Amino acid sequence: RNPRTASRELPSGLLSRAQVVVFALASLVVFLIAVWQLDPVTHWLWPFVVVPMVIYPYLKRVTPLCHLWLGLVDGLAPIGAWAALTGHVPLAAWLLGGAVALWIAGFDVIYATFDLEIDRAQGLHSLPVDLGLAPALTLVRVAHAATVCLLVAAGLNLPPGPLYYIGVAIVGQLLPYQNSNVHPDGLSR
Repeated sequence: RNPRTASRELPSGLLSRAQVVVFALASLVVFLIAVWQLDPVTHWLWPFVVVPMVIYPYLKRVTPLCHLWLGLVDGLAPIGAWAALTGHVPLAAWLLGGAVALWIAGFDVIYATFDLEIDRAQGLHSLPVDLGLAPALTLVRVAHAATVCLLVAAGLNLPPGPLYYIGVAIVGQLLPYQNSNVHPDGLSR
């Protein structure tokens, strides 16, 4: 029903539901084969990645916190990679995971502004729909500022070298710039 996504493969009929189910199951099999090649700790952690990803697409029907859920799911990537490679998860991995979670959640809120009217019409939830544009975009700015803080904190817990901090400084400039392009009174940019 969303005009922005109506031309995608499943809604447009280019792929059938059966094809998507077969692809998803095949992807799960490949994922599980890969998981069993990694550190044994990953053998029991994989459902914590798969189940939240399956749940995510349905969350806009019940909660405006869907953006945070997506961020948390994606924030598991650095944590899971650390566990897969080392068998343990130090504070730095959690800090990087938190940075990714807040970064993705913030951008998902911005992305939800594209669907503001259709979400309202369909009774779907998002922070822009439920809180309004100004408060939702304020939360994005807070999330992105926290992202930079968590990246700095992660660096302090690692010996990353100067290139890491140069990268964090670039991110610290790009996120505010990108946020400056989105205003409650004008979403054209």
